[in-house]
Amino acid sequence: MTEQKPTVPADRLRALAFDELYLLPGVQERGESEVDGEALLATLIPTEREKVLRVASRRLAFQVLFEMDARNNSDTAFIEETLLRVEGLGPIAMARIAALILGAYTTRGVADAAFRELAPEWPTHRLAGVDRAILRLCHYEMTAGLNVAAIVVNEAVELAKHFSTEKSPAFINALLDKVAKKLQPADLPTSGPASGPTAARSPDAESPIEGAV
Repeated sequence: MTEQKPTVPADRLRALAFDELYLLPGVQERGESEVDGEALLATLIPTEREKVLRVASRRLAFQVLFEMDARNNSDTAFIEETLLRVEGLGPIAMARIAALILGAYTTRGVADAAFRELAPEWPTHRLAGVDRAILRLCHYEMTAGLNVAAIVVNEAVELAKHFSTEKSPAFINALLDKVAKKLQPADLPTSGPASGPTAARSPDAESPIEGAV
């Protein structure tokens, strides 16, 4: 079978995932393309479509986690209530995203303790809310073995570039890289032969959007 080649530039795929799909209520699309996001999604080859939806799902999970922190909202019912209002989000995707948010939220104390040990001068309560949400989400994703650590770190940096300050991407990259290096193969579920801490992945693990920085 001939492998399908990418049909859309990587930067356009990321813009689609970050700015045009699975938007929170009240958030306006930031994409300036003449092509509607949903229409473009329908034209993508399966691998591109899956990657875009994965990135959009993580971005939405980060945003809901940030909202819970900003509002000091400990009611986990807020997760489902919010996701139910996201246009275009089907039940399977909603369940997956809700589980990701809930996992990151309920293990935030573990994540905060790990970051405090790795960067004692920057405990999470001193960080901007955006950075705190990104770190907690991606710490959970890595330690729960939901994805390859290298991909999670890369996507965390992309979130920081898009939503945080100029200095945040480098800080988040360095901190999550320390987390990744502490993870041992035995700590994570594996799928096939592993060559190192970042080789393990879950059956649902993704590949990065090709060409993304």
